[in-house]
Amino acid sequence: MRFLMLPAVLSALLSMSLLAPPVWADPTPSAKQPLDNPLEPLNPKQPRTEEEEDRLAALAHFSAGRMLEQRQQLAEALREYERAIRYDSAATPVLRELVPLAFSLDRPDEGLRYAVKYVEHNPIDAELLQHAAEYLAESGEWSDALKMYKQAAVQLANQKPSPQQIALQMEIGRLSFLTDHYADSAAAFKQVMEALEQPDKYGIDAVAHKTLLGDGGATYNLMGQVFLEAEQPENAREAFKHFDGIRPDPDTLALNLARVELAAGKPQAALDELQKYLESADHQADDEKHAADDKQNTDDTPGAVPYETLAKALKQLKQDDQLISKLEALHAKQPKNITLALFLGKQYLAAGALEKAQELLESARAERTTEKSYAALAEVYRRNNQLEKLLKLLSQMLEKTGSLSVLGDEVKPLIENEKLVTALIETAQKQHSAAKDEDSNALRAAGLIAAETKRWKDVETLFNLALQADPKSASELYLVWGLGLFMDEKYAEAAAIFQRGIDAKALPEDKPDLYYYLAGALEMQGKTDEALAAAKTATERQPKNPIYSDRAAWILYHAKRNDEAAKAYQEVLDKFDSDYTTEGARDAVRQARGALSNLATLTHDTPHAVEWLEQVLDEFPDDPGANNDLGFLWAEENQHLHRAEKMIQLAVESEPDNYAYQDSLGWVLFRLGRNAEALIRLQKAADVKEPDGEVLDHLAQVHAKLGQTAEAKTAWTRAAEAFKKAGEPDKMKAIQEKLGTEPSQKQKTE
Repeated sequence: MRFLMLPAVLSALLSMSLLAPPVWADPTPSAKQPLDNPLEPLNPKQPRTEEEEDRLAALAHFSAGRMLEQRQQLAEALREYERAIRYDSAATPVLRELVPLAFSLDRPDEGLRYAVKYVEHNPIDAELLQHAAEYLAESGEWSDALKMYKQAAVQLANQKPSPQQIALQMEIGRLSFLTDHYADSAAAFKQVMEALEQPDKYGIDAVAHKTLLGDGGATYNLMGQVFLEAEQPENAREAFKHFDGIRPDPDTLALNLARVELAAGKPQAALDELQKYLESADHQADDEKHAADDKQNTDDTPGAVPYETLAKALKQLKQDDQLISKLEALHAKQPKNITLALFLGKQYLAAGALEKAQELLESARAERTTEKSYAALAEVYRRNNQLEKLLKLLSQMLEKTGSLSVLGDEVKPLIENEKLVTALIETAQKQHSAAKDEDSNALRAAGLIAAETKRWKDVETLFNLALQADPKSASELYLVWGLGLFMDEKYAEAAAIFQRGIDAKALPEDKPDLYYYLAGALEMQGKTDEALAAAKTATERQPKNPIYSDRAAWILYHAKRNDEAAKAYQEVLDKFDSDYTTEGARDAVRQARGALSNLATLTHDTPHAVEWLEQVLDEFPDDPGANNDLGFLWAEENQHLHRAEKMIQLAVESEPDNYAYQDSLGWVLFRLGRNAEALIRLQKAADVKEPDGEVLDHLAQVHAKLGQTAEAKTAWTRAAEAFKKAGEPDKMKAIQEKLGTEPSQKQKTE
């Protein structure tokens, strides 16, 4: 996060505790006891519900936090407050203590996570909300900022119209647009437009009015775009006309009105307006100047909008066949309009007119190189089988941009053509052999294409030649080469390449990436001690970098040297737990706690497994993995099932296609006795190429509970096979024992 407004927001948030009454939640004083009162022993006539147990736990954590804060054990107090609010999300006084304490400890990210939760449950001062929203918006947390702006707007909704109300709507409109909520954005900007037209009604003076308008009336132009996205063409028309009134430009107005008419379902009227724009001499001159002056590596400029509008209007009129001829006529008048040339070239490509496309795109590229011109020309050369031109283009692309990623969707058809890939590789080698002045870019480009197709022998040949031609490219080539092999599970070969890079001193000593990746490749071969030595070197060269510090711990964890792994992860925690400034430190701490929880689970130490996950969630309450894992642990223990369901549901909503999360949700639903719902979730979890044995076991148990004996037997059979393949004989044996008993009988004995 960036902290551009910390002093103002910090002081505002610290005042939170003065804004709300010191009661736990809403109802009447008699219904809820004040938190400061001592707890009294209860003798309930019936067992407490899960909700009541959670509430008591929250009260206990809150009380502990108060005591620790009084003793000036502030970090420990913060953790207790965080635990309390997670046990009872409506615990208002906890947040009033928690948020300012987090900021006073210089942990603003943490404080803001809970400040957002505070806003969801409590009406607080609109000015405070606005301060916090500004802070979040400038930090890039647009969704959370939007929540606060909207809450502030609700606070002011029944008050006399004011400049503050319009300022809020302006930000709501802007952030809703940035987050693709166009209807919300349009509703907010409608109020802004009204205020601009009736400033006296909102008490907006001349200075504020000018600020609202933006530079040259830019706000009206933005509103026009928003209304178009929200499918409100008449509002868009009004906004664009206001914009033209401030910054008169007949060409821009004609183009904008053409877009309005198109959105209104009037394609002929759109063409009429668009024609005014396209025939304008001023427009032609501006386009030529734009083409001559533009040095940006993109053609995603407003200059493409008129031709896109033309294409859409003709399509609505069922006159698509006229598009190319109209574009050709325009190009004849505007030969230096590069945006138009590229657009026409793409139409030629779509129509299969490859010769015309090539001639036009090559001519346009000679005037101005763009990323999309690379992709379009690559398609032309591929389809025309012009290998030398394609290789030269790829070489130039690599030299200019540093990668082949600008090919975009063109990568797939290129690498799927085996004959073409072979020919490219051979062409690169022949050109290298014949060249007097060695250029490594063509070799590197062909090598990258070969790597995409996992032709590692060819990669070796090409990259070795490239290294000879240009030793300066060594650092990039060894990393790309080694990581490609690693991702293809060729761990020995990957380790050899990383070691070559180390021996060649391809990277400076303070950049231990090759050691870091070498450690991983060695461990995946079972060479744990060698892996640990490489990880140690990486850590020694960057001792303060959290990224490298947990490599040894992961190696030990992967090698199932669990006691050593636990010790190593604890060392990571000791080193970085109090570090809230170094980039990556909080992620390293979070991962260490998650790993320690897994290690505790392996030894059936459930209390410690739970506590480590609780600590993750104290700092990151919405962490999907930790919510899922803790919810699953509780489901396994038949504890806190309703809270577990909510936590796992949060994880599922964040990653609906994560089979492990679906499995957890199915399992907790099964524990809650909601078997039909559980079956749906577990079937989805098992609907992957190689389902996990645990998932299949869970699915079988639900089938059995529903009396679906055959389906249960099938799922258990698959589970046994999965455990066998995974090298888990104990679990396989347990499943085989279940198969030796009728599922329905087993359920009776459980």
